[in-house]
Amino acid sequence: MRSECYNDGTSSPKRRIHAVGNGKSHQQHHVHQHHRQQQHSQHGADSMHRETTVHDRNVDSPTMTELPPSSGSFLHISITKLAIGSRLFVIVLQLFANLLLPDHEAGVFVAPHDKSAPERPLDAVVRFTLGGLNRWDGQYFLHIAEHGYTYENALAFFPLFPFILKIVSSALSSYEVVTFVSYRELSLLLAVLMNVICFTGAAKALYRLSKHVLGSQKKAEIAVLLFCFNPASIFFTAPYTESLYAWLSFVVMYQCMEDVTSIFLTIPLSLSILCRSNGMFNIGFVLYFVVRRIVAQYNFHNIICICSRLFSMLIIVLFHYGIAQVYNYYLFCFVQKFNFPDHVREYALEHGLVLAGNKTDDSSPWCTNLLPLSYSYVQSQYWNVGFLRYYELKQLPNFLLALPAIYLTLSNSYQYLCEHWDYAVRLGLFRLTKKQHKLMRPYDRFALVFVVHALVLTIFSLLFVHVQVTTRLLCAASPVLYWYTAEYFTGERTFIKRQVIRKLSKQVKDGEENSCTHVLNHIELSDLLDFRWMNGRQQAILVYFFGYTVVGTVLFSNFYPWT
Repeated sequence: MRSECYNDGTSSPKRRIHAVGNGKSHQQHHVHQHHRQQQHSQHGADSMHRETTVHDRNVDSPTMTELPPSSGSFLHISITKLAIGSRLFVIVLQLFANLLLPDHEAGVFVAPHDKSAPERPLDAVVRFTLGGLNRWDGQYFLHIAEHGYTYENALAFFPLFPFILKIVSSALSSYEVVTFVSYRELSLLLAVLMNVICFTGAAKALYRLSKHVLGSQKKAEIAVLLFCFNPASIFFTAPYTESLYAWLSFVVMYQCMEDVTSIFLTIPLSLSILCRSNGMFNIGFVLYFVVRRIVAQYNFHNIICICSRLFSMLIIVLFHYGIAQVYNYYLFCFVQKFNFPDHVREYALEHGLVLAGNKTDDSSPWCTNLLPLSYSYVQSQYWNVGFLRYYELKQLPNFLLALPAIYLTLSNSYQYLCEHWDYAVRLGLFRLTKKQHKLMRPYDRFALVFVVHALVLTIFSLLFVHVQVTTRLLCAASPVLYWYTAEYFTGERTFIKRQVIRKLSKQVKDGEENSCTHVLNHIELSDLLDFRWMNGRQQAILVYFFGYTVVGTVLFSNFYPWT
């Protein structure tokens, strides 16, 4: 879908190229073309401010018409194609990296495998094609999908992702697909396929959320493009929960802004909590937008209805989370006999792991807590997660690895809070004066809760968890990193001016008519593929995003440490 004469106030109008042929001589045509260039340039400069004002009132142009494909030089690609293309790029890159480089002996968990099991015809093909993705925590997820929570340290990984793999793999096995490929390789193949689907859904959800919050189509496009090649890109393709969690989280955020009292909000909210531990933070969005709605519609009857709906939603969400905790308690807090395969039991004995159903007086002390939750104990016992535990000199490279994401988040969040401190102190809950409303952009009014959410995640990661995880935590859980970086490409007037001049000059050079187009639900790549018109900061951001995508994929696929 294309819209005519669209401009978001931060980029130049898009012009459609038409051949000029009016029967006049070449010299007359050249004179008229030069005269039209001067008029067109003056008109573009005079109209930018007027179009910006109109767009701030309404992001989407009211006149959307279906037009034929543009013959211009602007490179448009649909969000679906961009998302899938970026995942295929990662898959191909890890294939060559895994083929050309030797694996590193990381000394970490490698899921036990039954060596006596027969080799299936497609096993070698799957391992050759996707073997570089089955690394690090991916080993845990595929093991859980195949055998369940056999070891206590596996409780650090929440059940939604492996549970979905288990259901689909078991269903396909019933149709004798497993005769061509083993269960482990089938799970790997399905995990990658599921992540491609979820990543595409996450990109679309981010685009919709970004348009709503940023009030700018152009910024939303750049945010999605940066998301498709984000610094933690490898984890959105490997058997990890990043793609699924990002999709669920962005849907929760958008739904909170649209209709926070909708009972359907409980579905992505509950699933996000069952997907990752930091899914609990998503409840904060629900509470914030509920309070905001109560303040905006202050009425006793409305308050009762909203609060009762909120209470019902939270009960449903906590019920689903409670089921998972009861299941963990059932596995490791009783002595019982589970029929685990021999190679699973042998691996537990060799590595000193606590096997489900083997409760002793010394094992699983979390079972005797007043609130027997396993997660905090497992993180502390097996992963050395705790307050300032990671602050060791040998971890300095990991701090440097996470530094770009931490710096971008903290510095831009600090700038936002300083510029809108009065608004932030009031939590953005109270109505603005006409003067304040005029001075603040849509992003300034809507972004407060997202900025606070990103700050909490960043500070928590710095103080408690393995700091290198901060990069992929922010990339999967918060849209703010993409919004901050998109602002660098659209908020600088000198850069915008160069873009206007460059495109207007190219239009006149190619003989373009005064017709402008913009593609909805598509990304325009032309601005971000031309390094000549970028400043140092913009180039550094692209190098960071795309560089981490490439380097991270190469290192991860060969068992080298990464984020």
